[in-house]
Amino acid sequence: MLYANPAMQVLSGYADDELIGATPRLLQGADTDRAVLAEIRAALVAGASFKGEGVNYRKDGSRYVVDWTIDPIRDAAGTITAWLSVQRDVTAQRAEALRAADHATRLDAIFAYASVGLSVIGSDGAFLSVNQELCRILGRSETDLLGCTVVDVTHPDDLPASRRALAHAITARQPAVLDKRYVRPNGELIWANSTVTPMADVHDRPGHLLVVTVDLTQRLSIERALQESETRFRQFGDASSNALWVREATTLRLEYASAAFAPLYGLPPGGEEAPPWSTLVVAEDRAVAFEAIRRATAGEQRTCTYRIRRPDGELRWIHDTVFALSSGGELVERIGGISVDVTDAITNSERLEMLVAELQHRTRNLINLVRSIADRTARSSRDLPDFRARFIDRLDALARVQKLLSRLQDVDRVCFDELLRGELSVIAGVSDRIVLDGPAGIRLRSSSVQMVAMALHELATNAVKYGALGQPQAHLTVRWSLVTAADGAPRLSIVWRESAVVMPADPSATAQGSGQGRDLIERALPYQLDAETRFVLETDGLLCTIELPVSTTPPSS
Repeated sequence: MLYANPAMQVLSGYADDELIGATPRLLQGADTDRAVLAEIRAALVAGASFKGEGVNYRKDGSRYVVDWTIDPIRDAAGTITAWLSVQRDVTAQRAEALRAADHATRLDAIFAYASVGLSVIGSDGAFLSVNQELCRILGRSETDLLGCTVVDVTHPDDLPASRRALAHAITARQPAVLDKRYVRPNGELIWANSTVTPMADVHDRPGHLLVVTVDLTQRLSIERALQESETRFRQFGDASSNALWVREATTLRLEYASAAFAPLYGLPPGGEEAPPWSTLVVAEDRAVAFEAIRRATAGEQRTCTYRIRRPDGELRWIHDTVFALSSGGELVERIGGISVDVTDAITNSERLEMLVAELQHRTRNLINLVRSIADRTARSSRDLPDFRARFIDRLDALARVQKLLSRLQDVDRVCFDELLRGELSVIAGVSDRIVLDGPAGIRLRSSSVQMVAMALHELATNAVKYGALGQPQAHLTVRWSLVTAADGAPRLSIVWRESAVVMPADPSATAQGSGQGRDLIERALPYQLDAETRFVLETDGLLCTIELPVSTTPPSS
């Protein structure tokens, strides 16, 4: 225990110095329910909140029943640093409930009158037993609920998550926690937190499930009530991942700062505000930040977003909500604020804008390329069936390239050897008549991948139809290397050589020396990619050379 308020000292009978440094075991005794302790441990291990009842013992040995909530306190990184426990003595209320239910066991009474919704359900989701709090939460009678299943009371959009939680509890035999919406008979939606815990039957096999349902509406109301006192406000502030602060309105002296304040601004934990906040704000953004402060001291509420430079030099974006704190009079004595680090959100937004722009650019290029493919295919096709077959074949090649591009990260690039081997494997398969010789990992520019892929597709398709890949005695050799241009920029040199091909007596009789493929290589590549190309039909086959710029972006780690 790190802190105990005066009410806790009165409730337990222990003095402050007896509580601080001790563990909650100090308050446990013979009647303390071990199942409740197990439920608490399960919630803490899962990083979840707990709400329930238990039996504690005072210093003088007298027992009392407490209504108990435990919530995690997280730092700015989301790591749990402590737990906030709120206890309320409900001994008198629970004693009266037990007297009214003298025909039932104490466990049945606790189940029936618990301040959280409790139910036992079968593996099929049917309600087998429910308490009054669950009836209140769901707005249904006990008789009505016992004729329902979980599906009948759950919002349709939350059914998949609810089914997954039930399945996890049954198969893994571990508690499952989720927030979900319940639907009352009048259509009203109720947000609640449900914890599903497996119960073993007499054969020690997965059987019934215990569901603890907490009305989050009530919890939110309790959290708002905590802000009414300074002690509860500090507890709330320390549990918040956002920085909460209070300043004196005239001097702007910092009077209160939550635990998240120092790490947000890069200040020493628990120390004074040094350097002052105003010196951390980037000069160009000070007018915006100071205007929000001025408006707040005049009684208004303002929001603003600005940059700070931490003492370690790191630049961060801060979103402030600043408001007046009035003590009842017209004069604003203090101002409060909630500061949120929105650096990641702004960075992600800028990255998204960049990705959208890149997507638009790629889409325009892709549309232009498809339009060019359609136009050139139409001009070289004999009829509509011929156009359709050739056009679909080229679109398939383009689709393979898009699949490669779609799985890349921002700075990743498609490598030439990966592109070449993929295209040849689709069109020609594996053959000992194909020799591929060159280094792996030569990275192409994103803007050139589609055009290079289409050129390889045209070369491979023509080789199957008219050249080395269509004649059993012929061979295809593709060699590539990285060379340096006159200006020092890296370029990829590709040599496509078909040999032992029986060429037609009339060179004009073959389609390999003309058409879309040759036009693409000799015209489109030099124009669009700054490539140097050569396309020659020799006596025993095709010789095609291509040299083009490659990516200089370093690969991602």
